[in-house]
Amino acid sequence: MSIQTAHRRSFAHLSALPTLASNRMIGFIGSSMVGVFLPIFIFEFFGLSLPFVLAWFAVNFAFKIPFYVLAAKIFSRIGLVASMMIGTLGLTIFYWMFFMLDHGSSINPFILMAFGIFGLMLDGVFYWSPYHIDFAKFLDPHHRGKQIGVYYGLQEAVGILAPMIAAFILIHFGYEMNFLIGLILTIASIVPLFFVPKYTVTYEFGYFESFRKLFSKKYRSMAFSMIALGAENIVGVIVWPIFLFSIFNGNYLEVGFVTAIIVVISMIFELIIGRKIDQLTARKMLKFGSWIYALGWIAKGFVQTIAGVFAASTFHSFGSIMMRMPLDTISFQQAADSGHYIDEFTVLREMAIGIGRVAILVLLIPVTMKFSIGSAFFVAAIVSLGVNWLARYKTQE
Repeated sequence: MSIQTAHRRSFAHLSALPTLASNRMIGFIGSSMVGVFLPIFIFEFFGLSLPFVLAWFAVNFAFKIPFYVLAAKIFSRIGLVASMMIGTLGLTIFYWMFFMLDHGSSINPFILMAFGIFGLMLDGVFYWSPYHIDFAKFLDPHHRGKQIGVYYGLQEAVGILAPMIAAFILIHFGYEMNFLIGLILTIASIVPLFFVPKYTVTYEFGYFESFRKLFSKKYRSMAFSMIALGAENIVGVIVWPIFLFSIFNGNYLEVGFVTAIIVVISMIFELIIGRKIDQLTARKMLKFGSWIYALGWIAKGFVQTIAGVFAASTFHSFGSIMMRMPLDTISFQQAADSGHYIDEFTVLREMAIGIGRVAILVLLIPVTMKFSIGSAFFVAAIVSLGVNWLARYKTQE
């Protein structure tokens, strides 16, 4: 990987990490306004059919997988910042298509959805790999855990009100207003990118070589861990909001309120645990946290009441932070330690996450058709233990 730094314009006095974090924070506000209710929107669009929702998201994530390496070849030429801008514009395409979908466009809704999936593909392959490459490089190697804890804590703090505001807007103005706000905030998130230091990388793996490398002896542990992460994570992103929607009998405001409370709990745990990771062995905390996290999924599988939602979510939030904080710390450390292979490591990581998401979504279609929606949480509990494979990965041959 070759790295070339461009000047930082008039914002040269700002450090790189806060500038990049500002971009992500603005984008996170927009995604928080839409994210919790997007699975519910698709759930309602398909006549309350969970298998159709799972199938739609499976197609969405599967469509991205062939393009990760192609995007890496492109951002090797145009630079990381330019690539993130392309990805961000892709997300605006998605928001615009779904705004038109809910607004009542004369265009066939499945055509709008197809263009929306195309926009999400651009976002997935052009934004996230460059973002994680820069984020890994900008972190202080001596305080990764603390910086990640503070960053995620701030992200959660910003997102506390988003689900409730989104629910209020949804009730009074419909989904289209949420999509429009997401669109505006996503466009605004581009501004900080103009002041992020510009780096270029050289992605050295070939197209088919990348898929072979993903499951080679060197990268296998990382790949299995990220497949597990992508699989269990998507259950929380897609199935849990729909489950809450069912528990609260379609009350958007209650779904938003519960989500916000869970965010508050997560923020508290993040700020406490983030400061401890640099003092403890991240690998030991990861192993302990993954078991707590798995038990949290099992607890969610037995939820039948509103009180159960709060109890299970609180326990699961603690397990989530106990697992995700050391997991991210190890992952960013391994990326930084990969040297000039940081871009290859990051792209393979994103590919593995995508494969995990597709795999579990396909698996859950027959599982949830035969059993209840809660069965998805038991599957997630088993899969989540696979993240411990990351501790086995070595950055050097």
